[in-house]
Amino acid sequence: MIKKLYSNLINSLNGLKIVSKENSFILELVLGVFLIPYIFLSNIDFNYKIILSVLYFLLLAFEIMNTSIEKLCDKVTTDINPEIKKIKDLSSAAVFVVLLILIITFLASFK
Repeated sequence: MIKKLYSNLINSLNGLKIVSKENSFILELVLGVFLIPYIFLSNIDFNYKIILSVLYFLLLAFEIMNTSIEKLCDKVTTDINPEIKKIKDLSSAAVFVVLLILIITFLASFK
């Protein structure tokens, strides 16, 4: 069981290494450099701190899923394919929705 957990950890770290080369993920990490200190140092309500933190890490998780879907689609075909484009656009839209929720929540925290 420990061997399996170790293997899972290595796989997860390999995934983080792969996604850390993606421009969108890097941009979202830069966002975190500003957002995380704001969350912990500001005088906002504790509930907003928790919600903003969770939303930020959800954004990163959705970006990882988006990257994996894009890489899988590129394995299927690198040709321009309208159906593959729809799949990629949908996964990108999921990231965008989480980002919008994060922004709205961030703005609401100023009340």
